[in-house]
Amino acid sequence: MRMTRWLAISVASVGLLGCGGKAKPPPPKPEVVEKPKPKPPPPPPPVCVQRGADLSLVGMAAAGDGDVAFCVSDGAASNVCYGVDLGTKKYTVLDAPPTPSAAVMDPDPAHLETTATEVKVCIGEDCKVVKPKMPKGNENPIDAVTNAAGSHIAVLMGNPEAGKGTVTIFEVAKGRKVATIKYARGDYKCGEARLLGETLFVSADVCAGPAARGTLYTLKGKKLAEVGGKEFGTYGAVPIQVGDTTWAFLDENAAAIAIQDVKTGKVVKTIDIGGLWAGAGADGAEGADDAPPPAMGNPGESTMVRRPDGKLVVISGGPTPGNVAVVDVEAGTLGDVVGALQCELPPDGGGGGDGDGDGGDAATDDGDGA
Repeated sequence: MRMTRWLAISVASVGLLGCGGKAKPPPPKPEVVEKPKPKPPPPPPPVCVQRGADLSLVGMAAAGDGDVAFCVSDGAASNVCYGVDLGTKKYTVLDAPPTPSAAVMDPDPAHLETTATEVKVCIGEDCKVVKPKMPKGNENPIDAVTNAAGSHIAVLMGNPEAGKGTVTIFEVAKGRKVATIKYARGDYKCGEARLLGETLFVSADVCAGPAARGTLYTLKGKKLAEVGGKEFGTYGAVPIQVGDTTWAFLDENAAAIAIQDVKTGKVVKTIDIGGLWAGAGADGAEGADDAPPPAMGNPGESTMVRRPDGKLVVISGGPTPGNVAVVDVEAGTLGDVVGALQCELPPDGGGGGDGDGDGGDAATDDGDGA
């Protein structure tokens, strides 16, 4: 019996020794090799602003407190529109033109509807009709403007090229003529008119070239003052209201802004904005020559708008369209300037690029006024 138990224990011990005594370690896990992650696509090139002899007129501009939108045009049907973030100083191409900022402070200004025989002045749905005496056989819509209040209209008539252009003022409520003004000044014969509240602004140009001088008149036809002074150019100027009777006038070369009280004719201040042209030079695109920036712009091709906070924004036209400057009217200083990257001109010197840029960072000149 004892022998049997010993044999059993011996056999069990041999069985354990035959199994190795310990469990074998598991086989090592195969090494996991991660696939390389695809590289992100390179960032798009910065947007450049188109330019050229046939594409340099800036208009349809709108300004918020931190952004600006505008279009560069050939003055006819062709235009390319851009947005600018003043914080990041980045330009984008817009799908459609912006709604331009208003030149007047009245939230509901009067508007006109004209035919060859009459002018309809409307504030909302309330309209009044004025019938100026026009030349016999006139078939074109009457060339007229009104003030924001809709109290008066100004009608351009006569033969400007012969120095016989006139502006006739009508009181809308009574439909009667108040005054007729002959505005020709030497070579400055062809005119554009605007009513700035109770004051008439006439910008008279040389008919065949981009040069003009502006004059302010009372609604009774009395000359008040020259706009901005004797040598201040007003070709293409659109006055911007900055106070009850105070308006801002952009010099035709976008080198200065005149702030003028149109009730008294007094020039309150003149603001130098030459720094607008120190953004990106005419050859600011990558690979182009480093030419110095121009000192001023082509006459009448730049534009100015008012921001909601009361500051002005000026956008340069040709020869380097798209630079954006912020102007503090109260301080009379030029603030931030954002320089546009200029598209490279093609060999024939026409309009440049496709608006989406092809290299280089847009030059900037950081100010302190925005």
